[in-house]
Amino acid sequence: ASLHPHSGPRVTMPHGDPSDLAALTHAVLGFSAIFAPHFWFATFGPLQPMFDGAPTPATLAAVKFAGGPLVFMALTLFVVRWNMINGKAGALGCLVAAANSAYISLSMDSFSFVLRGWWVLALVHLLTAVHLAFNANPMLTSAMLAEKEAAKAAKAK
Repeated sequence: ASLHPHSGPRVTMPHGDPSDLAALTHAVLGFSAIFAPHFWFATFGPLQPMFDGAPTPATLAAVKFAGGPLVFMALTLFVVRWNMINGKAGALGCLVAAANSAYISLSMDSFSFVLRGWWVLALVHLLTAVHLAFNANPMLTSAMLAEKEAAKAAKAK
């Protein structure tokens, strides 16, 4: 048996699905929080700011910090091959994030609806949760992987 890392069956990632779009969204949000936190205090058309008032050094630091976990989520959403087990855990985490985002927005506005970035974040997390929970990749067995590799080898001839 070879110890070379590429000697066995290789599993390719099914990129291009909704989790990649969620990853891109989280990357944009995360890097904007780190490098341009003032956007979180700005109005964009009908979308009200995430935070009211002028940014303080403390709020800017908190927003910059939040960028780190958002980038972490982006990388995780991009590289993990979501299946019927880990997809449920990721979905649960996204549901918590969606509920928290909605609660933050509601509590900022006396529990009345005001269109803020928090609602966009809640929607992104909700849609990501639905995708991870109900559109999981199949659990690949060694027999399935061997069959895929044999088909790939036959195609390459």
